[in-house]
Amino acid sequence: MHRIASLQRNEKNFVSSEINYIEALSLLEILGESNIIKKRKAYVYSNLGMVFDELKQYEKSIKYYNLSLKIKRGLQGDNQKSIFISYNNLGNTFKHSGQLDKAIKMYAIVLNDKVFIKKNPALYAIVLDNYADALYLSKNHERLPELYLKALRICDSVNATYRVIIIHQHLAEFYDYKKQKDSALYHGYKAKEISEQFYKDDLLKSLLVLSKIETDSTAVKYYEAYINLNDSILREERLERNKFARIQFETDQYIKETKRLSTQNILISVISGILVLVLGLLYFIRVQRSKNKALKFSSEQEKANQEIYRLMLQQHTKQEEGRLQERHRIAEDLHDSVLGKLFGTRMGMGFLDLKGNKGTLEKHKRYIEDLQDIEREVRDISHALKKENELSKTSFQSILEAYLDKQSDIGGFSYVFKKDTDVNLEQLNEHTRVEIYRMIQEAIQNIIKHAKADTIVISFSLKENVLEIKVKDNGMGFDANKNYKGIGLKNIASRVSKLRGSHQITSNLNKGTELNIHIPI
Repeated sequence: MHRIASLQRNEKNFVSSEINYIEALSLLEILGESNIIKKRKAYVYSNLGMVFDELKQYEKSIKYYNLSLKIKRGLQGDNQKSIFISYNNLGNTFKHSGQLDKAIKMYAIVLNDKVFIKKNPALYAIVLDNYADALYLSKNHERLPELYLKALRICDSVNATYRVIIIHQHLAEFYDYKKQKDSALYHGYKAKEISEQFYKDDLLKSLLVLSKIETDSTAVKYYEAYINLNDSILREERLERNKFARIQFETDQYIKETKRLSTQNILISVISGILVLVLGLLYFIRVQRSKNKALKFSSEQEKANQEIYRLMLQQHTKQEEGRLQERHRIAEDLHDSVLGKLFGTRMGMGFLDLKGNKGTLEKHKRYIEDLQDIEREVRDISHALKKENELSKTSFQSILEAYLDKQSDIGGFSYVFKKDTDVNLEQLNEHTRVEIYRMIQEAIQNIIKHAKADTIVISFSLKENVLEIKVKDNGMGFDANKNYKGIGLKNIASRVSKLRGSHQITSNLNKGTELNIHIPI
C-alpha cells in the first residue's frame, strides 16, 4: 500500500497518495510494535509530511514530520542520517510556510554535528544550501554567498552533479538581488545546462530563474519556454496517472478472468451433483407456492423502494446540475477574463522602461511579482473549480453522502466516508443499491437512537467479488453475545439475506460497534 502511495507521490497525485498512506498506517497499526514496523511507520509519516508540504498544508506536514522524528529517535541501531534528513525536511516546510527562524534552527541542528558532516558530505551540502537560502530569505546576508559556494565545492568534491542544480539556482537569485548581473547570469545558465541532463522539474525552475534575471526579449523567451515546459509536464503527469490506473484495471481484469476459469472448472465437476438436487428442487417448488403472497408483497415493496430511489436521484441531479453550471461559469470567467487581463497588465508593466531611485524600481519589481502570484492563485482556483466540475457527478455515492450530511446534523456526529478505488457503486443494479441504502439507513438510525456516538466511519471495499460494507461507531456499544431482537437489526438481516450476503456485528460496552456486511457481486 505504501509503495503504491510512493509511486502516486512521485507522479504528483498527492490526494490519492495521502489516502493510501493513511490506509497503510491503519494496516501497520494492526501489526504491532516491532522495530521493523516502527521503521515503516516513520517512513510513512515522513512521506505524509512531504505530501502535505506539496499540498501547502504546512501544519499537517509539520505534524507528520514530528511524528516521524519521535519514532526514529526510539529505534534500534544507527538512525542518525535518517533523523537528520527529517530535520532537513522539517526545515524546508518551515521555510516554505515563512517560518524562517524555525527553519534556520532545524538546519543548524544538522550543521552543528561535526562527526556526521564527515560521514555524509553530500547531505551536509544539501542542508548547507537550504540553510543559506533561509538566511537569504530572512535578509541575513552576512555569510552569503560564501555558504552557497561552500556547498557547491562539497558537491563537486563528491561528484554530486545533480545536487548542484538548486545551488546554482539559489546563487543566481542571490546575485540578481545584489544587482551583480554577470554572476547571476553565469549561475542561472549553469543551472539550466546541468538540469537539461536530469528531471524536467529542475529545468522548469531554471527557466523560471532565467526569465527573472534576463532582460527584455530574452526574459520573455525563457518565460515562454517555462510555460511550454510546464504544460508539457502537466500533460505527462496526467498520462502517467492514466497509465497507472489502466495497469491497475488490467491487473484486476486478469485476476477476474483467472478466477472465472477456475470457477468454470469447478462447475464442470459438480454438474453431476446438480442432477441429484433436481428432486429436492421439486419439493422446494411445492413449499414455495405457500410463500407466494409474501413474495408478492415483497415485490411491491421493492418497486416502491426503486421509485423512491429514482425520485431521490432525480432531485439530487437537479441540485448538482445547478451547482456545477455555476462553478463552470465562474471558472471560465476567472480563466478567460480575469487571468488574461492580469497577464496582459503584468507583461505591460514588465516592459516599462522606468527610471527612478532604487526603492522605486524595487517596488515596481515587487508589484510585478505580486501580479504573477495573483495570476497563479487565480489559475489554481479556476483549475480547482473546473476539476471539481468534471469529477462531481450525481451518483449513488453522492446520495449516500447527502443522507449522511443530513443525519450528522440531526444526530450530532461527524462521519468519514471511505471507498476503495476498485469499488464502483454505480455498476450495482438498482435493487442492490436500494437495499444497501436502506441497511445504512437502519444502521445510522440505530446509532442515533442507542449508541450516542460522535464519530461514524462508513467504508466500502471489494475482495474477491464480494462487496464489504463496514459501519463503525465509537458509541456506548453493547454485549453482542446476547440475543438482541430489535426491529432495526432484523431489517438489516432480512435485506442482507435478499442479496444472498452475510453480516456480522462486533461490539463491546463503551468501545463502540462495528457492522460488517458482505454482498457477492
